[in-house]
Amino acid sequence: MLSQEYSTQTNPDCEHIQIKDAVTDQERQAIYQFRYKIQVEEMKRYIPGADHEKKCISEEMDSWSHLAYAELNGQIVGTARAVIGGAEDFPAELSQIFQLKRYQEFDPTSKNMCFATKLMVDPCLRKTPLSFRLMAKVYELSRQHNVQFSFSGSNPYLIPMYEQLGYRQIAPGFQDLGYGFIVPTLLLTEDIDHLKAVKSPYLRLARKLTNSPAAKQWLASNLPEAFKYPVGILTSRQDHWNTIKQLVGDPVAKLEVLCDLNDEEAGQLLKIGTLIECSREHYFIRRGDVCNEVNILLAGQMSVLDGQALPIKPGDLCGDIGIMNQTHHHVDVIATEHSVILVLSRAPFEKLCRSFPEIPGKLHFIIQNKEVK
Repeated sequence: MLSQEYSTQTNPDCEHIQIKDAVTDQERQAIYQFRYKIQVEEMKRYIPGADHEKKCISEEMDSWSHLAYAELNGQIVGTARAVIGGAEDFPAELSQIFQLKRYQEFDPTSKNMCFATKLMVDPCLRKTPLSFRLMAKVYELSRQHNVQFSFSGSNPYLIPMYEQLGYRQIAPGFQDLGYGFIVPTLLLTEDIDHLKAVKSPYLRLARKLTNSPAAKQWLASNLPEAFKYPVGILTSRQDHWNTIKQLVGDPVAKLEVLCDLNDEEAGQLLKIGTLIECSREHYFIRRGDVCNEVNILLAGQMSVLDGQALPIKPGDLCGDIGIMNQTHHHVDVIATEHSVILVLSRAPFEKLCRSFPEIPGKLHFIIQNKEVK
C-alpha cells in the first residue's frame, strides 16, 4: 500500500528514476530493507515478522512474486509487488477474504489472478507520479501473464488513488495486523471502458493490447456484488449526497461536522469522502494504526474499547483526527453492527481547502484537535 499521499506533481528528479525488476537476491534484500525503512522507521508501524536486526520486512509470498523497484542515484526510492497465480496458490485466509475460488470459476484452469500490493514510495517523492509508474509496471506484468483479476487492498484514505488507477471496492474491509484496516479492491485488467472513464494511467498500455469484455460480463452475471460500491471519482456530487442522505437523512441536520458549513461547502466536503463498510464484530481501528483521515459513522453501531465499551452512534467521529497531519490512533474501535463509514482523507482534503480555504476554520473537530495539541 502506498505509504502516505498521492499526487501528480512533477519533480526534477523523476526523469532520472528508473523502474526495474528485482532479479537478484541482493536487489530483493534491498527492497525488504526499504520496506522496513518506510513501514517501521517512518510510519512507526508494528509489522509482525519484521526482522529488526537486519531491518527488513519480507513475507512467504515474496519468494514467488515479481518485485519492481524505483532506483535513483543507486538508491531504492520506491517498490511494488505483483503475485500472480490461481486461487489455490494464495494463502487460505487471503483466498477466503477475496473469494478467490469464486473468481476462479471464470476460467478454472488459468492462473489469471494477481495481487498488486506492497506499494511504497520515499517521502520526498510522494507528490510525484512515481507511485503510478510503479503500479503501471505491475499492470504491465499482469498483462504479460494474461491476468484478468488484479486484486489489491488499500487503507481507506488511499482509496481515491486506487480508484484513479482503475480499482474498485468489492467487499467490507478487514484488519491486517500491522497495516491497519484494509479495503479489498479489484481491477479488471481488460475493462478498457472503465480505464477510460477514470482516466487511468494504465490506459496507454491497455490500448496497445487486445481487450475483451468477457471477464466483466461474467463478473456482472456471477458476482454482481463486486459492482455494489460506487466509484467515487465517477459519482456526481448530487448522487454522493443522495447516497449519504439515504443512510442518515438530511446530512446537514444529522451530521454535526457540517453544522457551520454552507450548502456549497457541505456538498464539496462530502464529495471528497469515501464510503466503506465494516462487518459486525470486526475491528475497524486498532490502537497504533496510522491515521491520515477523519472517519464518520453513518450507519450501524461501533464501540470504543478503552477500559470499557463506549458506544459510537451514527454521526459520531471514529478514532483520531489525521486529516491535517498524519497521526496514530490511540484506541481500539469495533463494529457491534454492520457499519458504514464516511472517510475524509488528508490528500483530497488539502486539495479541497485550496479552493475553499474557509472550511478548516468551520470544522469543530479540527479546531478542537488544535486546542488539545
